[in-house]
Amino acid sequence: MQIDKSLHIPLYRQVEKILEEKIIAGQWEVGRQLPTEQELSDLFEVSTITVKRAVIELVNKGYLFRQRGKGTFVSGAAKEQDLNSIIALSTGSDQEHPHELLSFKYEAAGAEIAQKLKIDSADEVIKIERLKIENNDPLALEYTYLPADRCPGLTPDDINNDLIFNLLKNRFHISLVRAKVFIRPYILPKNQSKLLQVEPGTAVFEWERITYTKQEDIIEYSKFYIRDDKEVYYTEVQL
Repeated sequence: MQIDKSLHIPLYRQVEKILEEKIIAGQWEVGRQLPTEQELSDLFEVSTITVKRAVIELVNKGYLFRQRGKGTFVSGAAKEQDLNSIIALSTGSDQEHPHELLSFKYEAAGAEIAQKLKIDSADEVIKIERLKIENNDPLALEYTYLPADRCPGLTPDDINNDLIFNLLKNRFHISLVRAKVFIRPYILPKNQSKLLQVEPGTAVFEWERITYTKQEDIIEYSKFYIRDDKEVYYTEVQL
């Protein structure tokens, strides 16, 4: 693996290109751990800063992913996910939806959540924190808030490995008619990156969702932090 320091192409771009070509050619299989940045630095005879920048570029492209405390690995093909199924809160199938429940509690809404749900700040809500699991890896970190008076008797066992959509529809017979979704880039702080098993400062998708009933009441407010190395989103438009 040679680079040419006489070229006008930045060194990190040359390192990036060589690593990318090896991945595309299948010389480094999916799941393979990369050499350390120091080892790559010695191999290419460049600084570790140059190697780090090249690796970050490949992470951003989806060729690599970084696991906290473990290293950098070759990514598999990202799973295609229909954007409309996320917004509609349902996959349209009976498949299982593995989740790891992190926290489940009843608490006062507080000013921010009350504003989102259009309730009083003293009103009780159910706060649910979960990890969505895909192939035994954490895919997304979920924070969901439900008005407690609309979901009487809800317990942690009721939400095990199921979608909030199914819970509201099947357990509480609530008709959902629309959801408004905001999508933003988000940089993970240390505590959230640990849960998603990526390096602190990793960029992910932040999805903010507000769900309305047939009566135009807000029944759910959620935030999702989704790893961008595991899924790629698409939508189809009829022309």
